[in-house]
Amino acid sequence: MVDVSGTRSGVLTAILREVEPGLFRAEYPGEANQDQAGVEAFPDSHIGTDPSGVKNWVEEMAAGMGYDRVEWVPPENTKL
Repeated sequence: MVDVSGTRSGVLTAILREVEPGLFRAEYPGEANQDQAGVEAFPDSHIGTDPSGVKNWVEEMAAGMGYDRVEWVPPENTKL
């Protein structure tokens, strides 16, 4: 595993969807190169039963990778 802590800056774009009643999935790009990462790029995700817990997990992961913040895009504004 490569330690990328502190090597990025900018915004990680993510989407939070309820995939089943009470089950939430955050989708975000899993690209190693932030400049090539878009919300429709090579996807990664995190699943949980609490939407705020899922969002917190993604935001902490992004901060740990050096992103400044997470921009949450409404699902209806995406092609996914």
